[in-house]
Amino acid sequence: MPFLSTAQLLEGTIIDNETKLSIPAVTVINQTRSIISYSDSNGYYKIPFTTGDSILFSHTAYKPVFQHMAFSLGNQYKTILMNPKVYGLKQATIIGRTKYQQDSIQKYETYEHTMNKTQATGKFTGLGCSGCISAIADKILGISKRAKRFKNNFNTDEQQEYIDTRYTPALVASLTGLKDDSLGFFMNKYPMEYQFARQASELELKAWIRDNYKQYLDNIKDSAAHHTFKKE
Repeated sequence: MPFLSTAQLLEGTIIDNETKLSIPAVTVINQTRSIISYSDSNGYYKIPFTTGDSILFSHTAYKPVFQHMAFSLGNQYKTILMNPKVYGLKQATIIGRTKYQQDSIQKYETYEHTMNKTQATGKFTGLGCSGCISAIADKILGISKRAKRFKNNFNTDEQQEYIDTRYTPALVASLTGLKDDSLGFFMNKYPMEYQFARQASELELKAWIRDNYKQYLDNIKDSAAHHTFKKE
């Protein structure tokens, strides 16, 4: 409580130093106070601090950034620039695949023709026309549009299936104690982004679930208090 009464707020945007694009799902940790937060889909972050605190910005695809809050005159806004990590490729031997990888490969092989389909176009050669019938039929029937729509849906399903391998009901239940309808409602209300599922460590994944669960409980309390106030 004394900390909360004297804390200031550090906020801002986290940006890729090369592309100048915002970076979502960056883990922001006040190492002095053991407080954790995350940047949103626009790269925006905020975290409480006091003078002397050390703030760590961490992302698996970027080099970590440290901020030491040597002094403060109140709330501060800081733009954080992060540099991508450079990985050297090492020779490796793949000795097995996960079930997700096996299913993904099998699905791609099944729909390989559709995934690689390109739009047919007509080409005039002298007095003739090569491929004009295919181009006209494609325009009338919308074959290429359906193929493109299928490809987009295919990629979306692939991403969701990967998320499901990390963001599982069993893991959420073990961390929150939720079950049945409450468990399903929580996971639907707080969906996980594909990029975060790909890059987050086990510790970051669990911290993300606990952080959302705390927000979930706070919303329930606020809703109950509002309902009681209306009745009175």
